[in-house]
Amino acid sequence: MRPAARSTFDILHWLAAQDWPRGRVDEPAHMIRLLYLAQALYAAGHKQRKLMPATFLATAAGPMEPDIYIALENGLKLTKALEPSTEVENFLISFHKVFRDFAKVELDLLFARDSALRAAMARGRNAEITLADMASAYVKGIPAPSGNTQSLMPGLNAAGRSDIDAAPNAKQEVRFTADGRSVTRWMPKKRIISRDLPALN
Repeated sequence: MRPAARSTFDILHWLAAQDWPRGRVDEPAHMIRLLYLAQALYAAGHKQRKLMPATFLATAAGPMEPDIYIALENGLKLTKALEPSTEVENFLISFHKVFRDFAKVELDLLFARDSALRAAMARGRNAEITLADMASAYVKGIPAPSGNTQSLMPGLNAAGRSDIDAAPNAKQEVRFTADGRSVTRWMPKKRIISRDLPALN
C-alpha cells in the first residue's frame, strides 16, 4: 500500500509552516517525535496505511528517523514541497490542533506508554518500529494531556467515521486499488441473458 504523501519532507514542510510555540519545532528531536505520532495516528485510522514513506527506529531517547534527523540537524530546507491532498491536510490540521501545545515532558509521558516503542526496544536498540505496532498502539487515540480519560484523535478518518471495519465474511474478498482504497468483490445477483449467448455469467 503506497503512502498517502509523496515524501516525508512534504509532511515536514507542512508542519514547519504551522503556528507552534516559539523554538519548539526548530529542535530536530521534537519534530521527529511529531512525525512519528503523525505516522502512527494516521496508520491507526487508515488500515495501517503510511502517511509518509518514513521508517522509525526505537532509541532510548524515543522514536528516531535517522535520515530526517540528519537532514534537520544540517539545516536542510525544502523550498518546493508538494501540497498534501485534501484528506491528508484535514488529518494534519486535526493533528496540529491536538499537538501544538505538547511540550517535551508531555511527549515523554506519552512515549513511556507507547507499546510499539517498547516492543521495538525489546528487539534491540535501533530496531525498526513496525507500522502494525504503531497503528495498534494508537488505535484508541491518545490520552488528553490534562490526565482525564478522554482520548484525542482516535482512529478516525477525515469524515469522522472509523476505518476499522469488521472482518469480511466468507463470501467477501477484500482487495486494494493502487492508491490504497479497499474494494470488495461484487457479483450481480441477476443473470443477464442474450439472444446470441445463452448466459453472460
